[in-house]
Amino acid sequence: MIPFENDNLRAYALLLRIEIVLRECLRRALEAEHGVQWQKKLHGELLKKIRKSQTDENKPQFDFIRLGPLYYLTFGELLTQLQQNPSRAVAEKLGGDCFLKQLENVFTPRNALCHSRPVSSVGLKTIETLYAQMETALTPEGLAQLISKPDTGLGQDETASGLIPALDDALRNLPNLPSSFAIPDLFQTATAQFWWADDSLAGFNRLVVESAFDCMKQYNALPAGVGCAGTRQRYCEQHQLKQVVQNAIAELKKVTL
Repeated sequence: MIPFENDNLRAYALLLRIEIVLRECLRRALEAEHGVQWQKKLHGELLKKIRKSQTDENKPQFDFIRLGPLYYLTFGELLTQLQQNPSRAVAEKLGGDCFLKQLENVFTPRNALCHSRPVSSVGLKTIETLYAQMETALTPEGLAQLISKPDTGLGQDETASGLIPALDDALRNLPNLPSSFAIPDLFQTATAQFWWADDSLAGFNRLVVESAFDCMKQYNALPAGVGCAGTRQRYCEQHQLKQVVQNAIAELKKVTL
């Protein structure tokens, strides 16, 4: 074992929780002040950086899980955000200027962790003290609730809410035998989420949903010129496309209730 491994692991686990709690507290404060479009109220340079990072992660070769906007900010940028309204209310709730000073003190042990150097006993104690203060301010239950659902990717309900309208449109247009069905980019993003690997995590039968979109993709590949309506009609009947789409909608609705 690495001589300082246990201390570093302890420090990392607490820092991970500290940063997630800060980001989630900030998100809630900004959302309460500005509504669902809160991210547009971020400082121009920060918003530009966030959008660039999100664009970079959309490149196919990376296959990253999309994070919430505040997860693209550095620790220093989070500290700056906490010093501005309405985020300042978060800092006040956690201890005011004293808390902000403690956050600054965490930079040194955090940098040691990031560069695989040992966290000193003083550094680890600084992190433990900061975490304990946050737990006291938020209560253990409140802190646990904040870290239980970090804004790190698409949720099941968000995925269902985005996919169901596309499937509803397909059902409505099916009698007209359109040349193609719209398949939202959200579907590809959803299948990259960690919970898509397991029905028990997803909350619905993933294969049923995948089957519907696979059938729609195959339909879209059929000839679409004059005289091809018969081919599309036979495909729909042979693959029971209407029933397949209805089944997918029913599965997704399990996580929207």
